[in-house]
Amino acid sequence: MAEPGAIAAPIAAAGMTADERHWLLRRLHSLSGIIPIGGFLFFHIFENAFVLRGGTVWWKETEFTRTIPFQIAVEAAVLWIPILYHAIYGLIITATAQPNNYPYARNFQYTMQRITGVIAFLFIGFHVLSTRAFFYATGTETNYLRMHSFMIDPVYLTIYLIGTLACVYHLTNGIFTFSITWGIAVGPNAQRLVNRACTALFLILAIASVAILVAFRAPA
Repeated sequence: MAEPGAIAAPIAAAGMTADERHWLLRRLHSLSGIIPIGGFLFFHIFENAFVLRGGTVWWKETEFTRTIPFQIAVEAAVLWIPILYHAIYGLIITATAQPNNYPYARNFQYTMQRITGVIAFLFIGFHVLSTRAFFYATGTETNYLRMHSFMIDPVYLTIYLIGTLACVYHLTNGIFTFSITWGIAVGPNAQRLVNRACTALFLILAIASVAILVAFRAPA
């Protein structure tokens, strides 16, 4: 009969080391921030931009997301589970991060990425509870009048402005770090160009997001 150690050794050899697990989980964390979370944020901004043409147009053009078959299952698979994983592992990365030798600008971006990650997670939780979860609990859709009531409230407007801008920064700076993590932007020149492109993208999405929130303040 084989000794227990002889049986356990091949099993251990077939498994991953702690460093290998961290490498894999970190790349899954990076990927989940782009697909599907980042992709949905782009789509969410795009569909809500219809409010710039009026509340009636916005309600009609966003009907697709309210009538998806198996909606709860789709939302859980595409958003809730990836967001929870991304947030939890992001907090682990932050808690276990080692001091780095980045230049000041990169250190500032790294710090902002961690701060906006926490703000974005809290805001997404608030947004989901006050819209989708509210609908599942009460059957009340968050229509234009409800969004209008949010945006004319200074407290709600401030929460949405801070939370939305945090989400946009976290995504656009995350695209920059994703390009480095996955070996897309190799070398200082390529990284500088990608960083500038992501900064420009942040400005575009930030302006669009603020314009959308302000548009919800218009009378129905």
